[in-house]
Amino acid sequence: MRLPDRFRTTSFRLSVGYGLLFGASALVIMGVTYVAAGAQMQGIVRSSIAEDMQLFVRAFREGGAETLAEEVGERVDSAAPDRFFLLLAPDGSRIGGNLPAEAWKPGRSVSDLPEPGADDAAPPAEGPRRGNRLYADGVELGGYRVMAARRSDILEEIHDILFSALLSGCVVTGLLALVGGAIVGLGPTRRVDAIAATTRGIVEGRLDLRLPVSGRGDELDRLAADINNMLARIETLVESLRQVSTDIAHDLRTPLARLRQGLEGLGRAGDTAALERAAEGALAETDAIIATFDALLRIAQIDAGARKARFRCVDLSALAERVADAYGEVAVDAGHRLDVALEPGARVFGDADLLTQALANLVENAITHVPPPGTIRLSLVRQAEAVVIDVADDGPGIPEGEREKVFRRLYRLDRSRSTPGHGLGLALVASIAELHGARIRAEDAGPGLRMRLVLPAFVPGPKPQAPEVPPSASAGDYQTV
Repeated sequence: MRLPDRFRTTSFRLSVGYGLLFGASALVIMGVTYVAAGAQMQGIVRSSIAEDMQLFVRAFREGGAETLAEEVGERVDSAAPDRFFLLLAPDGSRIGGNLPAEAWKPGRSVSDLPEPGADDAAPPAEGPRRGNRLYADGVELGGYRVMAARRSDILEEIHDILFSALLSGCVVTGLLALVGGAIVGLGPTRRVDAIAATTRGIVEGRLDLRLPVSGRGDELDRLAADINNMLARIETLVESLRQVSTDIAHDLRTPLARLRQGLEGLGRAGDTAALERAAEGALAETDAIIATFDALLRIAQIDAGARKARFRCVDLSALAERVADAYGEVAVDAGHRLDVALEPGARVFGDADLLTQALANLVENAITHVPPPGTIRLSLVRQAEAVVIDVADDGPGIPEGEREKVFRRLYRLDRSRSTPGHGLGLALVASIAELHGARIRAEDAGPGLRMRLVLPAFVPGPKPQAPEVPPSASAGDYQTV
């Protein structure tokens, strides 16, 4: 018969295993106690017999056989049912005691309790006897033989009590292990069932589901939290894939249509000049499409994390200064002014080429989309555990509802569709930021837009690496998208 699920859980098996271990421990402890208690009680019985014998020896020394007989008689009269005495004359006849003369044995002995004779002065207690063993000590005093003995009642009672406690303890421990295992396994079983139900829903396509977290902070909570982070990442990637597919179909339709028109124009070209213009237009559209796919592939490579192998300690202040120098004249040519405020010595751990690409995209994005004349401000400040880079402008900005969308691939504002570009520049910046464990967000600069990039500051490790930044650069060296 198949056991219920709660009895087949790991927690229940562990509880039963620990219960068996505790039961075995209790068995060993009780066994040792059983043996030790029995030995201790035998020692107590022997000590009691020795005390009686010392009294008899003292009585004989002080008053002879008469005093000895009186002492034995008093002991017999006041004796408990499990205490026995015997005094024999030199000729072997019994003078006193509650044991038959045949029970005499010299020295220490353990023997069966004899049946009382007809002439016994004080027969053993009436009723059934628990103990049938006699612990005795016999001594000869001037020809007289005296013996003190104890019956094994108390020893057998203690043995019975200890044995019963041993069995009861083992049974109770086993039952508690089973009950405890069922109770302990009930909670984890329910939580695992909830996790299994959630995963089945995720397999069916509901990527918005998350595993339940109880808030206890135990191993199941930690596992659920890690899986939830993984599911969030998967949901983001799947949603991004869907968005990219939609945007590719939407945004590339126009350049492909223009390319088709250009190719059709080749056949209608009446002269060589018109033919060359149509061919150049088709090549330009083809280059634009290829550039778009190249940018998408580069973003995919960054998202895969392959570039982390090139991470080094980078002087971000020097890198930002080089980008500012490269784009200073570009901004002036576009009718803008580029203001720079960089705090020196800011270091991060990352890929210098990708960080340069991100800064170049942010600066060029501002130069391209801000109507001239405008002011663009590039600033860098160090904080306790982060380096903050701001690229701000005084242009029209971005509506609040679209500030998160601009980081999607191929997403462009309606007013920007007439400007050059493919809608991948900020998407590339977002991918680079995520690869570096950074945060990128669009904020209102009042007026204008502020792009804020927050990177974790470099923490020196056991093997710090020197920065790998190109010694010099110009705006033409950066492949912005």
